[in-house]
Amino acid sequence: MTADITLKRFGLTAILVECHDLDEALAVHAWLQQNPPTGALEFIPAAQTVLVRFDSEQSAVTFARCFTGDGTFDTKTANHREHLIEVVYDGEDLGDVARYTGLSIEGVIAAHVGQQWAVAFAGFAPGFFYLHSDKNKLEVPRRSSPRTAVPTGAVGLAGQFSGIYPRVSPGGWQLIGRTTAPLWDLNQNPPALLEPGDTVRFKAVREHIVAAPMTESETEQSADRQAFAVKMVGAQLLFQDEGRRGLTDWGVSPAGFADPVSAHAANLLVGNDNSATVLESLLGGFVLEALEDSVIALTGARVLAIITEPEKNDRVVPLDTPVAVLTGQTLRVGIAEAGLRVYLAVRGGFSVPNAVQSHSSDTMSGIGPAPVATGDKLVVAEKIGTAVAYPVVAPSLPRNDAPTEVRVVFGPREDWFTADSLKRFCTTAWKVTPQSNRIGVRLAPATEHVNLDQKNTEHKVENSTQILERSNSAELPSEGMISGAIQVPPNGEPVVFLSDHPVTGGYPVIACVHPGDLRLLAQSQPGTTIRFTRFETSFEANEQESPPCVKY
Repeated sequence: MTADITLKRFGLTAILVECHDLDEALAVHAWLQQNPPTGALEFIPAAQTVLVRFDSEQSAVTFARCFTGDGTFDTKTANHREHLIEVVYDGEDLGDVARYTGLSIEGVIAAHVGQQWAVAFAGFAPGFFYLHSDKNKLEVPRRSSPRTAVPTGAVGLAGQFSGIYPRVSPGGWQLIGRTTAPLWDLNQNPPALLEPGDTVRFKAVREHIVAAPMTESETEQSADRQAFAVKMVGAQLLFQDEGRRGLTDWGVSPAGFADPVSAHAANLLVGNDNSATVLESLLGGFVLEALEDSVIALTGARVLAIITEPEKNDRVVPLDTPVAVLTGQTLRVGIAEAGLRVYLAVRGGFSVPNAVQSHSSDTMSGIGPAPVATGDKLVVAEKIGTAVAYPVVAPSLPRNDAPTEVRVVFGPREDWFTADSLKRFCTTAWKVTPQSNRIGVRLAPATEHVNLDQKNTEHKVENSTQILERSNSAELPSEGMISGAIQVPPNGEPVVFLSDHPVTGGYPVIACVHPGDLRLLAQSQPGTTIRFTRFETSFEANEQESPPCVKY
């Protein structure tokens, strides 16, 4: 297959390879896997694109200037399976799909079960696959505003694809039914029921016989070196490390530290390697009782923390400093006064089961250790990187008295928005909403925004669609996503993806947050004001001399 492709900038260290159709995208993906460019870390295939993520901006620039895409790309051959999946067709959007397509509800069901679907690529969540049919009569747009929670087993439609949600997660697909098929189970080998190249047929049933739920396999923690008993967890208390990489074929997101700078600082303070497992607390408010002597450090959001002990005076715990906590003492961490996430490292790191190459909790997919609960015992590992505790400078945090400036790289879909919208994207004051989480930071326009024209006047914002309007109202085929990507749903309110983001998404990405500033969004409490500023990259050929090209 000879491809005619276009390359688009996607943040500082990724390039979006835009193809003519799905077949071409899958062929280019297969070719790139067998002929990896210098510095390439990951290839994410999607409906009409392949997202290539690199180890540096220079590697991405070199690829963009040297890859012509005028070669012949062959698809892989493999043994594929056919699956029959039973569905109860009672989805909330079944009536809307009927109206979109001009079919009756019975006609929608008949069209869904009456065709063979090919498993094209993974995305959105582990076990979520995009199913494609050349004879699909059910092409419908996504919802204008995605749901914050779609139930496990929901069967949906979006654009030219159908798909099944393997677990509760946000999503904007039109829901037409539900199934109990085990889409993702770590007790299976492979853990995903479907794989690219497989085929699926659906069968309509009246109801399911519910079997006992499957659980992820986990090894038991050792009873040795139980360092803390959890007395209170606060809003959310998670185990996190550097996260997962290179697992997009299964739809597995990176997860890991939401604020790597603060997490690394905590580990350095107690003499750990950067990658040691730490506790990540949302807003603080947790209490731990020491079961043995330990050395800890607290970084990230600003909190008042104290150590209490019976019949002794309370002791304030300094932040960004290694501190000894002795057997019988209690560490009480207050509510964050500035910033959002607190990191607690213990010398040796926390010991938790490994799940898919990491100890991180992924809140979207459910992979990894469960959130810490009251009554849990926390076990310390023996992985000490160095006996030396390194001093650190407290990382910066968003301010409450002024907008937080966040640098962005425009693209890859800035051409889907009007010129005025691109200007307003950077002149609008955006507020972080309470619906934000580790998957993404949801933004809404402040009551007023400053339009930086010659008169420097202020304009009332009546509707979010007045802020970011599209010049292209078409349905965007799903494409790969990275941390920092800023999607804009039809309601015009941006969502900035964080660590637990889906592998692919179907709303246009207007820009990507500079990697050095993404932690500021991860540390922004609801109500924090964000202002975006444009950051120019070396992607354009006329900005610097082209590097020597290599043949791809």
